Amino acid sequence: MLQSHQIRQFYLREFDVCGDISKKQVIIRTSSQRFIPLNKLRHRLNHRSLRRFLIHYAPINVYASIIDWLMPERVSEKSKANQAYPFRGDYAVDVDVPQLWRPWNGFNTNNIYAPGLQIAYDRTIAILDKIRENYSDIQIVFSGKRGFHIHVRDFNLRDWTHYDTSNPIKSHEVARYIYTLNLQSALGEFNKYHIWLSTDPMRVLTIPNTLNGKTGLICFDVGTPRDFENLTLEKLVKKSDARRYFYDNGFKTGTELIHSHPETIGGGR
Repeated sequence: MLQSHQIRQFYLREFDVCGDISKKQVIIRTSSQRFIPLNKLRHRLNHRSLRRFLIHYAPINVYASIIDWLMPERVSEKSKANQAYPFRGDYAVDVDVPQLWRPWNGFNTNNIYAPGLQIAYDRTIAILDKIRENYSDIQIVFSGKRGFHIHVRDFNLRDWTHYDTSNPIKSHEVARYIYTLNLQSALGEFNKYHIWLSTDPMRVLTIPNTLNGKTGLICFDVGTPRDFENLTLEKLVKKSDARRYFYDNGFKTGTELIHSHPETIGGGR
């Protein structure tokens, strides 16, 4: 696991968070395994305020909701989430292979297992072929650990179910369940857990281009299906290696980093 000062070093650079996060629920996980919903601290986040939070807290994971919310600060458990007014959201597939990880050749970490990542890659290709029968705006992201996230950006729940204005969360859930059944032949060996993840409208996924503090890898935005097909796994791991953002001649302490960037104190307020 990376140290807090290493994580801060990564976020002190000008990193590019993908997409509009102002309507997303954003949650971070700290090294103490504490989950903090950032929208409770600042209702609407932008890239600058998010960066300040990340430098301040040095989280090991950064997540965003797949749903866009009119009032993301109100998002809570599913039974009350309608009060936050969901209005659109990606369909997402989490493709991973739950095997033990071994060092990748030339990469000094215990968190990459080449054969497992190759299986996840091949499975992602099969799922993409099926998804492209219905949708075209697709983003693929390396999870920063053991697989890939597929975001179907032009997914519309009305393609698969009636929109119930009295229970929009249920409408999102039903549409995702029906579409998941449609994809089941391409999902291969996906178990009930994976199917549930694709069906659950309340789920969150790692924000592209943020850091996985456990593995030291960037949750890398690969791009379109064509970009994904043209990218070798060796290049993927090289692009995801966060070590190039760390100082070569020792690390500043977390205190030194915060004091040298006083705008980060206060969690982006």
